[in-house]
Amino acid sequence: MSINIYSIWQPIQELKGRVLINRVEDTDDGLAIYIHHSKSKKKFKILFDPYVAYRNMDESYRARTFSESGGFENSLNTVKNSSWLEWLHAESQGYYQGDDIIHYSIITDADCIDVLSEVEPEIEALQ
Repeated sequence: MSINIYSIWQPIQELKGRVLINRVEDTDDGLAIYIHHSKSKKKFKILFDPYVAYRNMDESYRARTFSESGGFENSLNTVKNSSWLEWLHAESQGYYQGDDIIHYSIITDADCIDVLSEVEPEIEALQ
């Protein structure tokens, strides 16, 4: 079993620290995650197009993740040695093995969204 290693993912300077999720949309245009920075209140759209998979869980069901990591000062992370990516390779019988899939994790006080994607998402500042 893999041991998840979380590293800060800071795609743009304004997205350091904690964010809150406003909404999530899964459409033909991709997976859009609308967030706002908890301190500056600036709003952003993170668009994964395409993505391999995603999951969203209430943070209270991720107690082990919080316990093992010691908590999260930064909401946006990538995950190395991902147990979820390992599961995907086993579940797909190795179909995606060798592809450069990145495990992104957005951890807030209310949600934990994980996304597997072969491409880095687009970040758009909103008004």
